[in-house]
This record gives sequence, C-alpha cells and structure tokens, in this order.
Amino acid sequence: MSRPKEKKADRTSLKLIYGRILKHKKALFLGILALVGVDGLQLVVPLIFRRVIDALAAGDVTEGFIWKMGLAVVAVSLGMAVCRFFWRWFIVGASHRIDRDLRSEFYTHLQTLPADYFDKTKVGDVMAHATNDINAVRMACGMATIASFDAIFMSAASIIMLVTIDWRLTLVTMIPLPIIALLVTRFSGMIHDRFDKVQMAFSELSDKAQEAFSGIRVVKAYGDEESENGLFDAKARLNMDQNIHLARVWGFFQPLVATLALAGSAILLSAGGRMVIGGSISLGQFVAFSSYLAMLTWPMMAIGFVVNMLQRGAASMARLMRIINTVPSISDGGDPAVPEPLIEVRGLTFAYPETDTNVLEEVGFTIESGRTLGIVGRTGSGKTTLVELLMRLYDPPRGTVFVGGRDVADLKLHNLRGLFGYVPQETFLFAMTIGENISFGAGSLPAERVRELAETVDIASEIESFPLGFDTVVGERGVTLSGGQKQRVAIARALATNPGILVLDDSLSAVDTETEDVILKAVKRKTRNITTIIISHRISTVQHADLVLVMERGRIVEKGTHEQLLSKDGFYTELYRMQQLEAEAQKTSGGGDN
Repeated sequence: MSRPKEKKADRTSLKLIYGRILKHKKALFLGILALVGVDGLQLVVPLIFRRVIDALAAGDVTEGFIWKMGLAVVAVSLGMAVCRFFWRWFIVGASHRIDRDLRSEFYTHLQTLPADYFDKTKVGDVMAHATNDINAVRMACGMATIASFDAIFMSAASIIMLVTIDWRLTLVTMIPLPIIALLVTRFSGMIHDRFDKVQMAFSELSDKAQEAFSGIRVVKAYGDEESENGLFDAKARLNMDQNIHLARVWGFFQPLVATLALAGSAILLSAGGRMVIGGSISLGQFVAFSSYLAMLTWPMMAIGFVVNMLQRGAASMARLMRIINTVPSISDGGDPAVPEPLIEVRGLTFAYPETDTNVLEEVGFTIESGRTLGIVGRTGSGKTTLVELLMRLYDPPRGTVFVGGRDVADLKLHNLRGLFGYVPQETFLFAMTIGENISFGAGSLPAERVRELAETVDIASEIESFPLGFDTVVGERGVTLSGGQKQRVAIARALATNPGILVLDDSLSAVDTETEDVILKAVKRKTRNITTIIISHRISTVQHADLVLVMERGRIVEKGTHEQLLSKDGFYTELYRMQQLEAEAQKTSGGGDN
C-alpha cells in the first residue's frame, strides 16, 4: 500500500476514534476542565518560588512570609491532587465506557456474521481483535487524548509564561522545537507499520495457542508435545521479533525527543546564566524560567507518547472496522410471520461460497408438520449441509427451500431459527453445570422441568449419581462427561426450547442401539406435534420415520418409508443388512455407552 493511502486510512481511523470520544463529551468536558485546573495550579508554583528567591536575594524575608509561601505551595498541591483525581475519573472512566461499547458492538456484529465467515477466519485473529486491538483503542481514547490536550495546553501556557519573563531567552531555548516536529512526522508512519505487524503476529500466536489447548488431549494421546512446542515457539519468536522491531523504533524515538527537549535546558544554563550575571533577569526569574522550561519538556516528550498511542489506536481501529463493516452475506428477511413447521425443498442445488463443486444437486422433498424425516447416507453425502440450509446457516438459492409455505429468504432470521431445536454432530457443552446446560436457550427452568427433560433422554439417573447431581460443572466443552452423556444432555437442551422442528444430526452415535431406542421412543412421546429430522448412519435410528431420504454424493438416490425402501432392494437394503450383522456381532461381544 502506498504511503498516501496509509495516511488517508490513518486519518479515517483517527476520525472514528475521535467520534467515539465525542459521544462522551460531557465527561470529556469535565475531565478537561479538571485538567486545566491541574495545569493552571502547576503554573502558580514557579511564581511562588520566584517570589521567595527574589526576597531571599534582597534579604527581605520574615518567618511569617516563609510560612505563608509554604502553606501556599501545600494548598496548590492539594488543589492539584483533587483536580488530578477528577480528570482521571472522567477521562479514564470515559475510555473504559468506550471500551465496553466497542466490545459490545464487536461481539454483537460477530453474532450477525454467517457460518461461512467463521469457516475462513481463525479464532486467534478474532481473539486478538477482541483483546489487543480494543485495548489499543481504549488507550488512544483515554491516556493519549488527555496527554495530547495536556501537551498543547501546557506548551502554550509555558511559552506564554516564558515570554513574560524574557522573550529573547525564550526564542533561544525554543531552537529544538522544529527538529522535534520533524522527528514526529518521520517516525509516526514507522510506528504505525510496525504495530500493525505486531498485531498480526499476536493473532497468529493466539490462534496457535487456542488450537493447541482445544486439542490438548489429541496432542497428549499422540505424544506430540515436542512438535507442538516447536510450532508454538516459532510463533512466539515471530511475536517477539515484531515487538522488538517496534520497541527499537520507539526506544530510539522517545530518548531522542527527550534529549532534544533537554537541549533547551543546556541553552538556558549558558544564555540565562549570563543574563543573571549581567543583571538582565533576577535569580528568581531564572529559577522560574527554568521551572517553566522543565514544564515544556514534558509536552515535548509527550509528543512521542501521544504519537505512539494514537498510531497504535488508529491501526487497531482500522483492523476492528474491517470486521464491523463486514456486511453479513445472509440478510434478514422482511416477513415477520412465525412459520408453521412444514418443510418443502424444491430442486435444491448448492455449492459453498468460493467453491465450484456442488454439495447438493436437485434435492427435493416435503415433510408435513408433526412428521418425522430420516436422512441416511455415507459421510460427505450432504446430509448436514441440507439441514444447515433449512435454518439459513448458509444461504440457499431463492425459491428452493420453504418453511410454512414461505421462502426462507423472506423470513426473519430470528423467527426461522427460533423454530428449530438443533443438536449438531459435534456436541458442544458450555463450562457450566449440567442443569444450566440443559436450560441454555430456554432461560431459567424449574428443577422439576430440568429433571423431566433429563428423564426424556434417559440420563437423569446417571446425573443424580454424580456427587453434585445437576449442579455438576461439566468442564470446558463438557470434557468430564462421556460422549453418550454429552449427546443426551445436548438433546435435552434442544427439547427445553419447545422447538417446532427438532433436528438430531447423528446425535445418538455415541450410545448403544438399546439406549438409542429408549431415547427415540421417549422423544417421540414428548414431541408428537413437533416436526423431527433425524440424520444418522444407523438404519435403526431412522426406521420409524414417516419419510426416509437416502443420500449419495449430494443427491437423493432413494426415498420412502423403511418398508418401501427395503422392498426396493437397493443401497438402503444393503446398508440395513450390513448393520444387522454388526448389531448381532455387538450383542455377542457386548457393548454400551462410550
């Protein structure tokens, strides 16, 4: 990217930051008012010392005068402390509220993005945005903003006070200022570029850490710790190198600015000392001038701090806005109706975004309200894709998928997805209690209702055998439960929302066929008026369905009831016979819940 484009992007990002700051203009005004109080009182201190030193030099000092001046310094210090508290309360408080609002906006927008966005976005990238980037914006909105105002105000006030003492000495001591301004212009772009690389390296490091921790059991099972350590070390070294590169620029820039600022003090010692000896200014004036020049040193040094924080904030805001400005590829429909659980699919052909291979081809079927649809087929035949299109987790072509007689593209997403209770292949439980996992999505349920749901999926007695029963914390992703237990808790969670359409996507694969039969019969009794879609590789799971679809390579190759499909003596029959033999073998050897 060319430098003019980068500068334009920086200006745009800074405008966004300032726009968020101005939303809290009342707190900003009060904070700046308190800051002016601190700076104004700070300017009084050199005047007090000037008066004391000139009085001492003239030999015109009394004990009462010294006490009076000492109390004045104490009073000024107390006033500064009070004002400093309030500017931090208002400005830093406002920056944390901006942080809260930005995090909420970022998280809320992520919820609107479709599944295909997360298919191609790493978790580490999202986490880096949610942590480092938002923290950098907060610093730009808080400390950088207050430091920039403080630097401008103190610079102007200090220069005015210096000129009132002696304008010629002021001009001489201001020689380093143009050089500092030139350095700021030169280094700001470098800091922005290097901070952007730091954030990218941190994203890669976060992604690797998240992946390693999520798959820690696989790593341990394969004894692959050494290899994983090497991969993580490579990412950590890259992150370290990029931070060192940034620190190198910042570490050179800040001391250079400070050195040039202190050069003014060296000029003062030479030129000002001669003026005191020559009688052009008094000793008290020289001390006051030195104090005001020291106050001017802080704004010069603050320039580097402000530039660093604002450049970091601008780079981070640009990264965040790239996500926040991402328009969801799945738009909300305008029809507010809550549809009936009647599903119709007409000639559905679908390929995932940015791919050319059709996952589904000319799929069509109808399932009436309250009926059960079974879907069987080999892995990769398009079974899960089909139900995800029904819920518009991915967007089907218009005119192909209808729920309640309405095209799903026309329905409000909230109403459409609220109709479904979905239990996916990969069972996910939250790191909370079993009872809270069952209640998730349905609000706070009474203990009796939670137990009733657990009984429906034949897991209540197992849960109650745990020391804490339904208050047992399942651990991250439910790792303390077996596969079958997790699946049954997930089914209970789906039933808790009283869905119009229940989707079980291979959700009983981790339980034996006997337990499966008990669960399916109990679920059927509880869901007589619910449309049920059961995806499975087991014939036993779908054999009681009102309609069974047999899928192969994205197409429906057979459909009908269990008896109708057996009479065709096709793929379904072959699969049924094979599984019958496996079931007999399992009974001979024994089996159970995993």
